[in-house]
Amino acid sequence: MDMKNKKQAILATASLVAIMTVSTPAYAQQNANDEAQENAGDVIIVTANRRDQSIQDVPLAITAFGGDELDNRSITSIEQVGAIAPGVQISTYQGDTSIFIRGIGTPSIIAGTDSSTATYVDGVYISRPAAIGPQFFDIERIEVLRGPQGTLYGRNATGGAVNIVTNRPTDVLEGNIQLTAGNYDRFRLAGALSGPLTDNIRARLAIQWEDRGGYATVTRPDDSTERVEDKEDYSIRLTVEADLSPEATLILNGDYYRANDKANAYFYASAGYGDEIPNWYSSREGAQTLAYFAMKNAGRVSEAGSRDIFADTEYFNKVENWGLGATLDWDIADYNLKVIGSYRDTNPISQNEFDLSDAYVNSVGREEDHWQWSGEVQLSSPVDEPFSWIAGAYYFEERNIIDNDIFGNFWEPILIQGLTDLQNAGIIPTFPIVFPDSDLCCDLHLSGEQETKAWAAYLDTQWDVSDKLTVRLGGRYSEETRNGRQNFDLVMLPDIRVGPNVALFPNAVSEDPDTLQPDPFGFNIGPVNGPSTFRAFTPKLGIDFKPNDDVLLYASLQRGFKSGGYNIGSSQRDPFEPEKIWSYEIGARTELLDRALLLNASAFWYDYTNLQAQDSVGNQPLIRNVGKARVRGFEVETVARPTDFFRLEGALTYADAQFTEGTLTESLRPAPATQLAGSLQTDLDGLRLPRAPRWKLSIAGQVEQPIGEAGNIIARAEYHWQSKIYFTVFNIDAASQDSYGLLRASLGFTSADDTWSVRLFGDNLTGKTYFTNQILTGGFYGAEFVGPLGAPSTYGVDLRFNF
Repeated sequence: MDMKNKKQAILATASLVAIMTVSTPAYAQQNANDEAQENAGDVIIVTANRRDQSIQDVPLAITAFGGDELDNRSITSIEQVGAIAPGVQISTYQGDTSIFIRGIGTPSIIAGTDSSTATYVDGVYISRPAAIGPQFFDIERIEVLRGPQGTLYGRNATGGAVNIVTNRPTDVLEGNIQLTAGNYDRFRLAGALSGPLTDNIRARLAIQWEDRGGYATVTRPDDSTERVEDKEDYSIRLTVEADLSPEATLILNGDYYRANDKANAYFYASAGYGDEIPNWYSSREGAQTLAYFAMKNAGRVSEAGSRDIFADTEYFNKVENWGLGATLDWDIADYNLKVIGSYRDTNPISQNEFDLSDAYVNSVGREEDHWQWSGEVQLSSPVDEPFSWIAGAYYFEERNIIDNDIFGNFWEPILIQGLTDLQNAGIIPTFPIVFPDSDLCCDLHLSGEQETKAWAAYLDTQWDVSDKLTVRLGGRYSEETRNGRQNFDLVMLPDIRVGPNVALFPNAVSEDPDTLQPDPFGFNIGPVNGPSTFRAFTPKLGIDFKPNDDVLLYASLQRGFKSGGYNIGSSQRDPFEPEKIWSYEIGARTELLDRALLLNASAFWYDYTNLQAQDSVGNQPLIRNVGKARVRGFEVETVARPTDFFRLEGALTYADAQFTEGTLTESLRPAPATQLAGSLQTDLDGLRLPRAPRWKLSIAGQVEQPIGEAGNIIARAEYHWQSKIYFTVFNIDAASQDSYGLLRASLGFTSADDTWSVRLFGDNLTGKTYFTNQILTGGFYGAEFVGPLGAPSTYGVDLRFNF
């Protein structure tokens, strides 16, 4: 980490805080939480449009869950939200949170890749996937906005946006303690203490600590066993809120997260093309895996989908994240000024393996050293005027040092063959090629660093043409500059570089981007061809019609933008371009039958261009901009209350997400004999986008029954089902997950004065085994598919005490 840049970023945040603090004199003010969001029955107040609104008045596809509802459903992780939100897939692997919305997402797991869904915590964009999950505690609500959000949310929001809003300090002393105990030796302690420090300063301290045994068992070569896929982490957040005047509030917050566990296990899914194509290992493409299997099959190997695995690598997952933030909320006459500044530092490091045998074959290490700084200014007009608007300016800067180290104890024959081929082609001189057989060869480094500087300006307007008709128009101009360097090499441990060989290819290591030239294997160390600047204008047009207070009809057209960048840790020195998406949507949000029935529906069509997809040339992973895709579908959500104590919920999503044009190199499918091995071009037209189920269904029932004057019993059951998904753009069955359903249930009691509650809960009660993601290990690494599994059947008890 460049300490000079890090100090400058922290200093910038501190300076912004200082400016906020001296901007207005200090006066006492009633707690800002007097205007905070409150649930009203089944309707929640959200800030999806950067203003407080009832969710039923928001003209877009949005699902929100309040903190109390999440507690009642025993949802304690953002991954669980993915199971219950329509059109959404959320998985966690190696500490990273991966979010797909309506088939739009980023399937790569290489450290340093950007998400296609923008995640915000208290108005601050969170760049790194490893920093998202730790924020999910002591929250007021979570909002999931489906569809591109290019105007108000900007960069990397082609799929949608997720807003996590944490609880703010209160003006009276209060707190809570939550205890959870469950199977797999799970124990969770969470709590918060909130209240006034002085007449005009309030604070809230929230903590969470969790310790759970592993879902999986690793058997070592000596027959010893170890539990992995466990959890041991803690989080802490301090929020201080100060009234600077009757019109201005300053909010300061800081958070810290630390994990030290083995929550990063891969599980064997399939042999990939070896399962897909008969006699594949006899093909030229399959033959490259033989050195790998010669070593792997000397040990005991793991079965597909089993949590009883074999491994010889030491597993660990260590994460340390922290952040500082400041928000000034200032009412100036009838206008509102909001200034947001934030600094965040994210440092995940982990090690595991994907050969999943107890032979000495492979290990995988990954690490990121990342910091980000951002600042945003928003000015809002009065909301009670026929014409209202929000204008803003945004700045973002980050630097990420990335290490992906993949060890393979089988490189010697591959290197000998590769150098022999170069000699036969006359590329290098003839000399004896000798590689001693060693357990230290070799470590493949897919590493480097990337820097980003981005700014944007936006305007979002709303014109109430009449009491029933509203026209919305907005636009955002974004500009990003990215640069970086590659460290793509092969090393014999501990630090003897094998490739690139500077004696044979002296220009493969250079600090001059004009002279740097990767060797024939793609190995190179030095700067990318940068910097590169990417620009986009993302407009929005919407029309709302409200025939009465209980019905909102809307139509919208908007554009989304995901930045281009560099494929760090590869031979690819030129940037890939941004991907863009046009979204066309119509919808209705209704409250019917005297508000006993809430019914929301939407239909959407996306034109998705310049998709960033992973390609492969000569066993090298590349990112290409490829063709076009179309996403079309509909969503329906409903909540019905036939009686005061009975509640029914349902959600249905249909999404037809597929390529309409484009070709990619399907390097593992056998190419004709007249072509080079691994050069087959596959037409993507008609193939489905990864992790995009055609159908997703949720149903739930809840009974809330008073027990005299003692309190209420709440019983709830819910079932979530989705259809088959593929994990690659090539839609092979060997890299897919068949349809599956998850059953959840809970039974709880809350005292009449709400001072305590107890709840029994169960998740995945049918014990379904399913993959949430799969990755290809690479041609030289067996061309197998491995990935994380969803949580097994879990159950436990929650206790909560409020004071």
